[in-house]
Amino acid sequence: MVIAIAAAAAAGIIGGAILYIGPLTRTASEPETGQRDLVMGWATPSNNAYRQVNITVNGVELLADIAATSDQKSMGLGVKDTLNDNEAMLFLFKTESKHTFWMKDMKFQIDIIWLDADKEVVHIEHSLEPCMPDSCPTYTPNDDSLYVLETVAGFAQKYNVTEGTPVEFELTDS
Repeated sequence: MVIAIAAAAAAGIIGGAILYIGPLTRTASEPETGQRDLVMGWATPSNNAYRQVNITVNGVELLADIAATSDQKSMGLGVKDTLNDNEAMLFLFKTESKHTFWMKDMKFQIDIIWLDADKEVVHIEHSLEPCMPDSCPTYTPNDDSLYVLETVAGFAQKYNVTEGTPVEFELTDS
């Protein structure tokens, strides 16, 4: 992880903001302290130790693993070989920002959907390919987001998810 962050810094990718890059994300400046406490009460743990939350997008129900800690964000969906149509991963951030992602160590295509604090879609990247050995582009929205939802490739198009689409989920301590 340190090597990836150092390489990103040397390449000039790291600016003054938080950088989330890894299998899907790596965090360069967000501390893990306190993040784990935020998710301990949510939903039930999945088989891969992530907490889970039910999400509804345009009437479609998804079961999403929650990536809230630095380690979970670093691993992202890179821990999975496939993703079912009704599965997703939800990344939680402490502050709204232009959170940058890449597809390093991914094994399949996905859609990445950025959401603002009101849980409305602010940006979508469709059917992103895993990184190639010699190329790994980064994806950054034009608008700030607080959450990032990763779904199976084609989800946004299939279910008419566009900028402004509301996304429903409840993150509680119970």
